Amino acid sequence: MTYVGQRIARKEDNHLLTGRGQYVADIRLPRMVEAAILRSPIAHGEIVHLDTTKARALDGVVAIITAEDLAGKVGPITRPFYKTIPDHVARETNLVVRPYRAQLLAEQKVFRVGEPVAVAIARNRYVAEDALELIEVEYEPLEALTDPQSALREGAPQLHPDVPGNIHCSFHTGAGDIEGAFGDAEHALSAQFTVGRSIGSPMETRGVLAEFDRATNQIVMWATQQKPHLLRSYLSEMLGMPEEHIRIISPDMGGSFGGGIYNEEIFIPFLARQLGRPIRWIEDRRENLGNARHTRDQYHDVDVAFNADGTIIGLKDRFLVDAGAYNPFVITLSYNTAAHLRNEFKIDNFDVEGICVLTNKRDNTPVRGAGRTSATFVIDRIVDMVAGFLKLDPAEVRRKNLIPGELMPYDMGMLYRDGGRIVYDSGDFPSQFDKALALADYAGFRQRQDQARAEGRFVGIGISSHVEGSGFGPHEGATVRIDQSGHVIVHSGSNPHGQSHETVLSQVAADALGISPDHITVRAGDTALIPHGGGTFASRSAVTAGSAVHGAATKVRQKILAIASELLEVSQQDLTIEDGRVTVKGAPGTSLSFAEIAEVASPGPGSRLPEGMEPGLEETDYYVPPTVTYSSGTHVAIVEVDPEVGTVSVLEYFVVDDCGQILNPTVVDGQQHGGVAHGIGNALLEEVVYDESGQHLNPSFMDYLIPTASDVPPVTVEHESHLSPLNPLGIKGAGEGAAVSPPAAIANAIIDALRPLEVEITQMPMTPARVWRAIETARSNGG
Repeated sequence: MTYVGQRIARKEDNHLLTGRGQYVADIRLPRMVEAAILRSPIAHGEIVHLDTTKARALDGVVAIITAEDLAGKVGPITRPFYKTIPDHVARETNLVVRPYRAQLLAEQKVFRVGEPVAVAIARNRYVAEDALELIEVEYEPLEALTDPQSALREGAPQLHPDVPGNIHCSFHTGAGDIEGAFGDAEHALSAQFTVGRSIGSPMETRGVLAEFDRATNQIVMWATQQKPHLLRSYLSEMLGMPEEHIRIISPDMGGSFGGGIYNEEIFIPFLARQLGRPIRWIEDRRENLGNARHTRDQYHDVDVAFNADGTIIGLKDRFLVDAGAYNPFVITLSYNTAAHLRNEFKIDNFDVEGICVLTNKRDNTPVRGAGRTSATFVIDRIVDMVAGFLKLDPAEVRRKNLIPGELMPYDMGMLYRDGGRIVYDSGDFPSQFDKALALADYAGFRQRQDQARAEGRFVGIGISSHVEGSGFGPHEGATVRIDQSGHVIVHSGSNPHGQSHETVLSQVAADALGISPDHITVRAGDTALIPHGGGTFASRSAVTAGSAVHGAATKVRQKILAIASELLEVSQQDLTIEDGRVTVKGAPGTSLSFAEIAEVASPGPGSRLPEGMEPGLEETDYYVPPTVTYSSGTHVAIVEVDPEVGTVSVLEYFVVDDCGQILNPTVVDGQQHGGVAHGIGNALLEEVVYDESGQHLNPSFMDYLIPTASDVPPVTVEHESHLSPLNPLGIKGAGEGAAVSPPAAIANAIIDALRPLEVEITQMPMTPARVWRAIETARSNGG
């Protein structure tokens, strides 16, 4: 039986659904103390007075830590989380990157609301919180920059001395002859788009628990961390300790959606070493909403050139990214936007400039979609605007501009940020598009829409497509071992936070080894398991971890066959493996179990290995992708708008997805449903609001709204898979794409519903207030 592609039940569900999961907040150690963090109440200012005397005297307080206590011992963070930008990418994109320096604790200035100023360590969280109230801090407020336009204006305060003009990085790239395209075009349009700031909002807030063992000089740390190996390298560098002396464990995690390395993950283990006590810090939800994973927040100025038949021949975009107070991911978000801006469309003449601007907000980090959501919103709105200008059906204009399937693989004429060329490796976009329209009964909807309008109802249909560079490097590792009982153990450098690693990686190993996934244990999220690991981000786990597990398991299979050939005195070509046994073809009674082979593969006098073979049934493989694979999808949304109050109800939603080889359809469908829900939140509800002084006005779920079950309609998912030629299993990523298209599809559906009014929408989220104002503006203009 082949297990890859089968809907086997998730192996993770039993312990999670029966309450046996273990999260950072569940772990308690002897002599453990707890931390609370004093955070800046202002967005920009100087610290003119800081006194911790009263807090230190409070009963139960172990220590109060400020930047002065860290000076010369640890910090600041000066290495960006995405550090490798190939030289030829920098040259060809006119890349400019300024230095990066982030404070662990505020030294002389604060640069955003919520920036850590001091840490209280106490016998419990209650005492630690009380101690924070006793710390005396006086600030001298400075002008706050709350949007990139104000940060770029002449005379604006410069936030960091080595970032002139507040521009942390910029690039300019493109393809084809953009000036010639605009000169030859029959029509041109300009538009400006605003993509609001949102928050990842995982179910579990962040947590860190660190313990230092003086006898072994080892730090063991539990953290809600997607990249434990990366965190280990940062701690090694910043604490001056060998990596061998640092162990990072990522236990069960209630989601993540992006991040990087956080201040707390550096100073909590440092303080555990200094104080000789285990220290735990658990983030509360207000801290999470103000200090964790902010994202999106882009401003686009777009020009498009096209002909009367709807063919788009040129696209220009200059966009700003509000990077926040620091920009640890450099060009990750901005270049992702540029690289995905043309989507599934054959637009060969292209010019794009991206600028990351520092402001007094929380850092802008990758969250599910990571720059692609903004790109897709912009291009899909542009395509529908072209259709509206020409009085054509949007589906007709989209179909005309899709890259034909027979042109695949298709070179988009520019570089990806990993240094490879952007080449869509496989797919058939027109076929995918037609399947999505059929799934949503697009033609039938048009008839139903006419009837609804006659009844006074405003219903509309909107389409969005996306591509996603997935399976990002630089590497991923896996070890596969068979123990003496014949059981298979897989160690992965990619750790899960909801992606079903235990299930799908066991399916991959099962096929390579000829054994049931029930006899395979998958372990991950621990730097002690494997020396090098990449982590889980950028829709990479299936591609990179799956390929590494396949490689390691294939090596073990080859070793099994070589040993069995020696023992059974037949050639390897005459052997077959099934259900954990090696059998001679045509002689089912002549076989060896994995346990029997493992026994003779062990070192010692009973070992019977081919000459030169190392003992043990264990192999490690590191998969290094040549470049990213390109998954894709087409989404169709059907909505109803109440024009009197501006509310939008998503009635039905349809997805056709191409993620190459599907490892487990149930898991992929779950990713699609979750992604659509996430995208609906970004489309209609989620927006971080700051006032002119840089205060975060909605750091609670009372004010920052995320979708509930009542906001998410039935989601119909189908697949049209085209294998990738770039990895041994033909996989493309599936974790992020479904969150990318909903804002664009819903925006286009709203426009379609309100087409009699000639409403235009250029900003997300599309809150009731914004939709209502757009309707009123259209009515006042005679719409």
